[in-house]
Amino acid sequence: MNNIKELLMGVCLGAANIIPGVSGGTFLLIFNIYERVFSIINCISRPLLVQAAGLAGRWLRHPLQKYTFGAVTSFCKENDFAFLFKLIAGALIAIVGLSPVMKHLLTHYFSLTYAFFFGLILVSILIPIRLIPRFKIYLLGFACLGAALTVMVYVQVNPYDRMKHKSDFYQTVYESRIQAQTDRPDNGAVPPALPGAGAEYLYAALCGAVSISAMVLPGISGSLVLILMGAYYDVLSAISALPFFRVEAILYLGCFGLGILAGGLLFARLISFVLRRFYDATMAFLLGLMLGSLWALWPFKQVAALETQYVRENSIVTRLEDVVVYTNVNVVPAMDGQMGWAVILFLAGCGIMYGFVRAQETKTTL
Repeated sequence: MNNIKELLMGVCLGAANIIPGVSGGTFLLIFNIYERVFSIINCISRPLLVQAAGLAGRWLRHPLQKYTFGAVTSFCKENDFAFLFKLIAGALIAIVGLSPVMKHLLTHYFSLTYAFFFGLILVSILIPIRLIPRFKIYLLGFACLGAALTVMVYVQVNPYDRMKHKSDFYQTVYESRIQAQTDRPDNGAVPPALPGAGAEYLYAALCGAVSISAMVLPGISGSLVLILMGAYYDVLSAISALPFFRVEAILYLGCFGLGILAGGLLFARLISFVLRRFYDATMAFLLGLMLGSLWALWPFKQVAALETQYVRENSIVTRLEDVVVYTNVNVVPAMDGQMGWAVILFLAGCGIMYGFVRAQETKTTL
């Protein structure tokens, strides 16, 4: 029964981390496992990893040997890794299952989806506020710093510019493929597309490291961080492509996963240290990040169009026509039917997040 319970906890964590505004760290508090998860991560050290690698190698050589299986099981139980693996498995199930849904919503109902996210974030600001025991004037400086940093990052990352840059790169690949076919008409084979830019995969690793650091903090959404870094839709698209075994999606998520692993191991101790030494200032800074993110999540954006966009699917570059792109320029909405639905979804987001906040308060007081 405990196995199912812990797996369902992981499903909730995965669902929380894929929805901007809902914090995985908040759910760790609600489930009363925050300190347990952090203690597991903080205990991971080089000798422990060497021991784990040795056991894994022994198990691969003798998978059916009872002694080997018992040693691996004992190692996982002693270090509480079995609990962590169940959480991770549940989270992966939720992320893989929900990614296509989120991609569809952002593609076809961008403003309405962002209106819902806006409501989630607005109410979730209560979480860091209530985690500060006594708010002092100097903390306003850290809050303003966090808000200014968020807005500055968001302004610098224009989705249109990123999409245009990638499209230009893939255009050269596309034209090279066409030229190769023209030069060798006797050969009907299509040469494979060139690999993606290395910078794209390095940036994916960076996004993974930064997002995992945010995911474990109460009140901060890892998906929100990905939105601010302009990588949220790319990650969703890569996860959605996994069932089709597309090479570029696997490479992208592999780099993203390595970033998550490195960020989790490197930043877990740093985050613990900062929260112990500068708790109030850190929470005020996080509050500022969330306030600034409201600018990024404003549902109504200036729309631009790409007459031709080149994208890579299954290692082959293809061309799309008349692609709509939402920029990072906020605009005043028109008073039409979409505005009414946006208000309804905004209120729904507020209500759902308020329920989470109340659940956290109830769990804390028990």
